[in-house]
Amino acid sequence: MRLIYLWCCCVFSMQIMAQTSKHKNSLSYKFVLTDYNTLDPIYQASNPGRVLHAEDLNYAGEIGFFRNINRSLNLGLPLRIGSMDAHHSVFEAGDSLCQPCSKRKRNELFLGGDLVAVYKFNNDYLLKEDFLIAPYVLLGVGGLYLSQRTGHFDVQIPMGLGVNIKLTKLLYLQAQFEYRKSLVIQKDNFAISGGISWLLTAMKKSVPKE
Repeated sequence: MRLIYLWCCCVFSMQIMAQTSKHKNSLSYKFVLTDYNTLDPIYQASNPGRVLHAEDLNYAGEIGFFRNINRSLNLGLPLRIGSMDAHHSVFEAGDSLCQPCSKRKRNELFLGGDLVAVYKFNNDYLLKEDFLIAPYVLLGVGGLYLSQRTGHFDVQIPMGLGVNIKLTKLLYLQAQFEYRKSLVIQKDNFAISGGISWLLTAMKKSVPKE
C-alpha cells in the first residue's frame, strides 16, 4: 500500500498537458469488465456457446500511468482492483482454481498490476501524431493477488488493442479489449475497459521575483 501511495503522489505532482513526443506522460482512469468463463473449457462444457454473457461479467476499476518513449512506443503501469468470477459447474480436484460450489463465492477480490508496452499507430508514419483517432496495440506482463485462491497469486500476459478518441487538447476517451493468458492458475480471460486519459507533463517551477 505504501508503494501505491508513493506512486500516486508522484503522478499527481504533475499537471495536465498533451502526451506526445514533447509532452511525455499521461494518466488514465477506466472501468473494467472481466470474463473468466468464456474461455473456461469446464464451464463451456456445461454452457456451450455462452460467450461474454452479462451474468459472467465482473467489475473492476483501473488507474494507469504511461510514459512516452518515442513516437511509436509508450510504456505503462496500470493498477486494477475489483472482483473476478471463475466458477465451475463441475469440481475438478486437479484444478487449482476449483472449489466445491457450496464453498465458493462468486465475487472474489483481486488486486493486480501490469507493465505494458503500447505501440501507437498515430506515430507520424501511419497516422499524424495529433490525429483525432489514435489506435494502438499492447503487450505486457502482470501479477494478480487473488483473495480466495490457493497461493493467492497469478501471472498473466495481457495482449490487446484499443483506441483513444480526442475530446479536447488534454482529454481523450479510451476503449480497450484484452485477451489475458493466465500462467499460474491456468484461467485465460477477457478484459474490456473504457474511460478517459488525461495528458500530463512535469510542472514548471516558478521563479520568485526579486
